[in-house]
Amino acid sequence: MNFFITKDSNYSNNLNLNFLKYKNFNLFFDNGWEINENKLYKGTSNNFCEIILEQSIRFNHNKLRDFPLWFNEATCTNIVELENYVPVDGVLTFENGIPQVSYIQNFYETEDRKLNEFEVLNLIKEVLLENMNKFLLTNNKKIFVPNNNGLDTLVVRSILNFLKVDYQLFDIQKLNYTLLQKTLEKKYYGFNQIQLFKEPVCVITGFYGDEYMLRNPYYVQSLIRDNDTDLVEVFKKNKSCYMHNFFSQVYQKKCSTITKKESKQKIKEMICNDIQVWHIGNTFLFTPFKDFRLLELLNCDNITIISQVTDGILSKKVIEYFDPTLLKNVDHKKNSNDPYWFWQ
Repeated sequence: MNFFITKDSNYSNNLNLNFLKYKNFNLFFDNGWEINENKLYKGTSNNFCEIILEQSIRFNHNKLRDFPLWFNEATCTNIVELENYVPVDGVLTFENGIPQVSYIQNFYETEDRKLNEFEVLNLIKEVLLENMNKFLLTNNKKIFVPNNNGLDTLVVRSILNFLKVDYQLFDIQKLNYTLLQKTLEKKYYGFNQIQLFKEPVCVITGFYGDEYMLRNPYYVQSLIRDNDTDLVEVFKKNKSCYMHNFFSQVYQKKCSTITKKESKQKIKEMICNDIQVWHIGNTFLFTPFKDFRLLELLNCDNITIISQVTDGILSKKVIEYFDPTLLKNVDHKKNSNDPYWFWQ
């Protein structure tokens, strides 16, 4: 789902993308797009992009746009950084060849209500199951799932097993990256964990599970930090927990700089604008986790939040509900068995 749209006639197509001419714009895009009259479309049920070519150039996409959007006076793209960035609540159009950005009002509004563990588990199960069913209704590609025992991947597998869906496990290999993948991987770490397929397939992943399921320590620290609660101290006292090593290696230093909590509004903005990976070539990606409704988890009580960020208790209970046989597969520590290059 990669594109470079420009009026700059000197742009060199070094990434070897497909090409289409529209008025005074040159459109470059990767494989996997459907072209129908004045529209280009690529994606899955909850992660898609439609480029509409009329008097203006418009973008239609899911509410939580799952790719970045950069622009200047002559160009817009999601491949490389340009002068201006459009946050997820922004809408970009090219009216008469001139870029314009508008913003969706009340984009981050969610219900502000306290949730106990029973309520939040019901919410998670409902959202994930609905998203998976919606995806399956429109998917016509073979489904692949990474063969790892990460918590979010096993949540995904438990739902697929619950629905009796055929899928194929595969071991991710570090193949020679295309120039496009190399370019994207420099800024978006997720592309270092994606394998390109020659034929169109859909890989169902656990991406965004940390962010939308209260397991990103930085966001959680920003949510609960006060004089009595500090995740750095919580992890010091709980060295045997699922997230301890990951926290120590990746998040301890960042979390130690947070001395007071942020507003829920700010945390929602951070989570929604945390873009990690999107479709590339014939490799389509689906995750049930990236859903605005799961931001209600920010309303959980601190006991539930801490049990989730340290040990993934909510996630494990979701697995137990959909397919308890997979619980025994959960890695003892987060990311402990990932390929070495995932975090390089």
